[in-house]
Amino acid sequence: MSCPSCRAENDEGARVCVSCRTPLRVVSAGSVVGGRYEVRQTLGRGGMGTVYRAHDRALDEEVALKILRADVAGSPGMAARFRSEIKLARRVSHWNVCRIYEYGEDAGLQYISLELVAGETLKQRLTRAGALPPQSAFDIAVQVAEGLAAVHKAGIVHRDLKTPNIMVDDKGAVRVMDFGIARAAAPEDGSATGYVLGSPEYMSPEQARGLPADFRSDVYSLGVVVFEVFSGRVPFRADTPVATLLLHLEREPPLRGAGAPPLPEALVGFLSRALAKDPGARYPSAAEAAAALRGAREGGPTERVPDRATTRRGRWTAMASGVAALVVAVAASLWWRAQRVDTPAAPPSVPARTPAPVASATADPPPVPLGPEAPRPLPPSTRAEPRPTAEPLAASTETTVRTPAPDPAPPPPAAAAPSPSLSPTPAPVPSPGALLVVVRPWADVAIDGVVVGQTPMRRIPLSPGPHSVLLSHPEFHPYPRRVTIKEGETFRLSVDLPTEGVRRR
Repeated sequence: MSCPSCRAENDEGARVCVSCRTPLRVVSAGSVVGGRYEVRQTLGRGGMGTVYRAHDRALDEEVALKILRADVAGSPGMAARFRSEIKLARRVSHWNVCRIYEYGEDAGLQYISLELVAGETLKQRLTRAGALPPQSAFDIAVQVAEGLAAVHKAGIVHRDLKTPNIMVDDKGAVRVMDFGIARAAAPEDGSATGYVLGSPEYMSPEQARGLPADFRSDVYSLGVVVFEVFSGRVPFRADTPVATLLLHLEREPPLRGAGAPPLPEALVGFLSRALAKDPGARYPSAAEAAAALRGAREGGPTERVPDRATTRRGRWTAMASGVAALVVAVAASLWWRAQRVDTPAAPPSVPARTPAPVASATADPPPVPLGPEAPRPLPPSTRAEPRPTAEPLAASTETTVRTPAPDPAPPPPAAAAPSPSLSPTPAPVPSPGALLVVVRPWADVAIDGVVVGQTPMRRIPLSPGPHSVLLSHPEFHPYPRRVTIKEGETFRLSVDLPTEGVRRR
């Protein structure tokens, strides 16, 4: 039997391909999965698998049946992680979240049964009708935020919130779908893979860099969805996925001025914070974002996030104020101590100056300290004429304070010339490593957020340590990888997109 995916030959009784783990069983109308779900029709295909309309014979009702892609479900330990995440996801019970019923396996297939929502995706509605009126847009945006808040309350990071994953029924009720699946598919080491990172138009800057996602990453995706609901388009879209990711990293969202869509004034503050580049400047959770959206719907105050320059100025101002306060406190403390020591000192009302430097052919004399500390003697060659007490001249602006000089001290011994053998040895500079990227058929390559070219290409010199690599091809979803470059070595990254990547619909 020939595998329909990789064309490898398998035994006639094989259930999955021995080469690429693709199920050899064909699912079509009339197929029964798990002994209870009779497939009626195909509803859609995505990066995680195919969704079917099915009849649950055990409960006699219509459900949605998602059968996971073999390359997603076939990796070691993936089934266990899916089962664990489904148990967590089933705890979410909210009218704005699609319910998940069951996870199962049947003859090499892994499937999920979930609530069947009669309606269309939010993306389909926006494509058909364009930007929604403000009242309807606010209603849908608040529902999406409240559904996402319920997912966060269960401890789940969605990681792929977007309008194609949001259903709207005939009554205008919203259901957030596909939550928890992306988190379950993430490797245990926290690094990203090609089918769990998300969609470029909705990804947060930290996801674009290949960093782990958290609740604030979902808040950023929520901001993209809200922007799209009110404007009919996403804030960032370019000709290629890599170029789109770079826009998320470098460009501010078009909220005001030329190129900005007409947005309600109360909404601009919400989007400014939700779409902040810095995760720490966003709403910490979807619950707070939902509350801010409800306030914006009622015409509440606008929240604005200061730009980067203002933020930096504010931080430096705060630091300078703190340092100034500390200096004043220390100075006051030292002055108070000086008043309580029975040692001649200059009155605090008269500024005291250090002794004027005496010309010397060798070096400048050290300063004479004021206050309770004992004065240091001047070098013998530059010692000034001793005076019995310190007598500041109040009438002079060039007041000089002198202290009693002790007996002459013997000159210090001549310093020995430094030995060449004792010279500090400079730290060795690590030699760079290199990365060789080999992709079939080809891909645009971005390293640490910077596009470096298109394969085939020569070795790329890189500094030792971890780096984020993003491969982009118009027929596949973005494929990110984390690589660790070692000093003086070449890391070979080989990717076969037809078997390892996820094709676009």
